[in-house]
Amino acid sequence: MVSNNRIAKRHPAVLVLANREDDIQGVAQLISEQTNDFRCLVVKKTALDDIEQMAPKVILFALSDVKKSICLYNMLIKEKRLVKNHYSVLLCSNKESGLAFKCCLKNLFDSYFVYQPLYEKFRLQLIVYEGLKQFTDSDTYIESLDNIIQNQSEELNSLIEMGLSYKASVVEEINKSREEVNSINQDILNKLPDSMHKELLSELNETHIQPLLSALEESLSSKLLGLVDGLKQSKDLNNLLMQQLQQPIKDKQASELQGTGLSNGFLEEPESTQSILLVEDNHIYREMISDVLSNVGYEIEQVDDGLAAIKKIKLTQYDLIVMDLFLPNLDGLNTTKHIRNVGKNIKTPVVALTGNKNKQLVKKWAEHGLDGYILKPSTKQEILAVVNKAIGN
Repeated sequence: MVSNNRIAKRHPAVLVLANREDDIQGVAQLISEQTNDFRCLVVKKTALDDIEQMAPKVILFALSDVKKSICLYNMLIKEKRLVKNHYSVLLCSNKESGLAFKCCLKNLFDSYFVYQPLYEKFRLQLIVYEGLKQFTDSDTYIESLDNIIQNQSEELNSLIEMGLSYKASVVEEINKSREEVNSINQDILNKLPDSMHKELLSELNETHIQPLLSALEESLSSKLLGLVDGLKQSKDLNNLLMQQLQQPIKDKQASELQGTGLSNGFLEEPESTQSILLVEDNHIYREMISDVLSNVGYEIEQVDDGLAAIKKIKLTQYDLIVMDLFLPNLDGLNTTKHIRNVGKNIKTPVVALTGNKNKQLVKKWAEHGLDGYILKPSTKQEILAVVNKAIGN
């Protein structure tokens, strides 16, 4: 646990700071997959002394709000507790992401990451890796990241390696051509009388610069065409990327919802066009689910809060309602109660969107007529499985 880790990591490469241990369990789990050289620290009275002694290379500030993180960081700098070079990362909730972005724009922090809710697993690990590689040999950390995503297909691995080789080759040729052009220019200009500027520059352009640029253009074109051919040979690449980047939900998450009376379904595509009302305040996740469902034939209407959903269900009959637990203005539980009592959708199945944070609330929601759940984040297959089962396909 965090409180018992004082001796184990006296000088961790990565340090996570938080007000409460429970707030950073997901973050700690992700970093532990990446490196063992880290420590989580609950900020108390002795925190400043502890941080100074540890001298971490990468510091993640995950206090309860952005203001507290800024104040702590300012205090550490002002009191010279961070005298060694380091990489600072501000962790924040989705509603404070704009403020976190501004902090990075002003160069107070080196990077930021939205960890409440925790959607983008790989991006956090990439941020930590970017910080670590500034101070240490990055090969070990690259190997650990490769192990995390080792389940991706050989086809995708080959495309990545091919793209890297092309990129390295292109950069090398551009740098080589630039050096040759600069060398030729300098040699000629050193010998060039003022009266002959225009004439010799024209000759230089025709006999040296243009042939070099033409050769470079031909080389780049050939390599890019090769990369395009490789991409064309990859079937369903977009689906493959989505499956790899959106990792399946762990067994631990699914087990926490046991006993709610809810279950996942089986993957099938809808037989005919059916309408779904999607109620989700996070626009990124809302668009992602909408794309998944619309791409297999469902008609999707989107709203971002409970009150807007109630207005919709009074006017329109839907085949399914997919709704987040935590919504502005009116939460998912009370919106579901209203659906079950008023309007055209009294019997319309409702599927929950949940980050698995409140098991009791999910159980309570299920008692009011919930027909399934989608954990966040989920793969395309998991989303379709639950939706198709709830809608009866």
